[in-house]
Amino acid sequence: MFTACEITYENINGFMRLKVREDQEGMVADNAVTIAQSHYEPFSWLRGLMAGDEPVGLIAMIDLDPDHPKVSEHSPKNAAYLWRLMIAAEHQGKGFGKQAMSIAFDQARAWGRDQMAIHVVDDEGSAMPFYRRFGFEPTGQVDGDEMLLLGPVPQNP
Repeated sequence: MFTACEITYENINGFMRLKVREDQEGMVADNAVTIAQSHYEPFSWLRGLMAGDEPVGLIAMIDLDPDHPKVSEHSPKNAAYLWRLMIAAEHQGKGFGKQAMSIAFDQARAWGRDQMAIHVVDDEGSAMPFYRRFGFEPTGQVDGDEMLLLGPVPQNP
């Protein structure tokens, strides 16, 4: 069974040990960085991804509430931001990414958002094709080496 759980003192080490494939390093921050940063991001939502009792990944999102200090005139309106999504190397290709997206869409709907935004490095081995399958499209905005994608949040799960 695939689930999302809170990161706790008891399970944090299992999530911090997870790594992406070598060719994906630099495309998503290490889980330890995401866990630390989430404690200083007031609008963040962080969960560990589990397959049964085994940690397999991590998901972090931010509700782009109009009162969020990082929301600017260029920010997507009425959007949830998929800040980080990682599936460990040995668990990729098993459908966990698709299940994680279902969890992300559920959270976006819980916030009342009808769009989801994500920054993606568009390089060989990146997650760009994965997100495109969910209807995400480039907005033309670029932040460093990451493209901003925007996609619909399905309203009927």
